[in-house]
Amino acid sequence: MLKQWRLTTTLVVALFSSSFCFADEVAIQQEAHGVDYVTGGIGSEEVDAMESFKKQFNLYFLFSEGKVGRVIDDINISIVDSKNQTVFALEHAAPRLLLNLPSGKYQAIASYLGSEQRYRFTHDAKKHQRVILNWKNKIDEDTVEPTVEDAAAPEVPATETP
Repeated sequence: MLKQWRLTTTLVVALFSSSFCFADEVAIQQEAHGVDYVTGGIGSEEVDAMESFKKQFNLYFLFSEGKVGRVIDDINISIVDSKNQTVFALEHAAPRLLLNLPSGKYQAIASYLGSEQRYRFTHDAKKHQRVILNWKNKIDEDTVEPTVEDAAAPEVPATETP
């Protein structure tokens, strides 16, 4: 009985420890140019964690693929200002990226599986802004069943909402 209790206790502690570590992965970080950001959104726990950070940031990127808008990760993104100076750069971003930028004119340059997208936008730091970058399919969509979250993502290549 004592061995079974120890095993159960060990498993419970391991389960809770991994849950806390997982939640800690979605945290505010600072990249080399001094911009605070959060990236995540793989799985429902990370999506919930990202939601809790939204009000702290003024710019939200969502990366998706295909007509149904499946979320994708492993995105390399850099943002340059109107003087073509890099103000933000991140490799291996998850499907959702939150960051704060001052007001200005910018261009996001993002790549996924060797395919690059460029998106010019004007940003007002006093407003929350959402940008969705969508890549054409790299796989046959007929072979993948969309999830509830996939169906919610729009089909447009890049959008901006105030």
